[in-house]
Amino acid sequence: MASPRRLAYFRAMPEVILYIAHSVDGFIADRDGGIGFLKPFDGWDFGYDAFYGRVDALVMGRKTYQDCRTFPEWPYRGRPVVVMTKGPPLDGDGLAVFDDRTPQEILIDLEHAGRRRVWVVGGGGPVRAFLDAKLLKRIILFQIPVILGNGAPLWPPGRRKVDLKLRRATTHLNGVVETEYEIG
Repeated sequence: MASPRRLAYFRAMPEVILYIAHSVDGFIADRDGGIGFLKPFDGWDFGYDAFYGRVDALVMGRKTYQDCRTFPEWPYRGRPVVVMTKGPPLDGDGLAVFDDRTPQEILIDLEHAGRRRVWVVGGGGPVRAFLDAKLLKRIILFQIPVILGNGAPLWPPGRRKVDLKLRRATTHLNGVVETEYEIG
């Protein structure tokens, strides 16, 4: 019989989910890094509260973190936030941990802390890192009915092809198309 310590090693890694909005042409921010194209859709219920209620931790890139810090309130209180960055910490106020390790190493720490569901909030770098490491398990996309023409891509170039299995698709009355995929 395996020891409890050995069994702990084989526990499942946290489920990693991407939940993100993008333009029809695949951008998550405009050419200036802004997300103003989302403003007309504020107030619509896309199930965010229910989703967020099931999230144990968040991972984001440096730019996404900087953008979130411009909001009147920190939107992720009560959840640990890891900022994937090769640069130095941006601040020391305890809202986030700045980490230059691999997605695997970050997930191991989150798993040891009892985190079971991790949301990759954005940007393209962390999204691609988790995809390339084969750690992203589910993708929930909200296609906003606008063409930006340029900006920050949702899918920067990566090292591998990723097969997806469509789980559901919903067209909302305001024109937003919500799709959920499982990664094969």
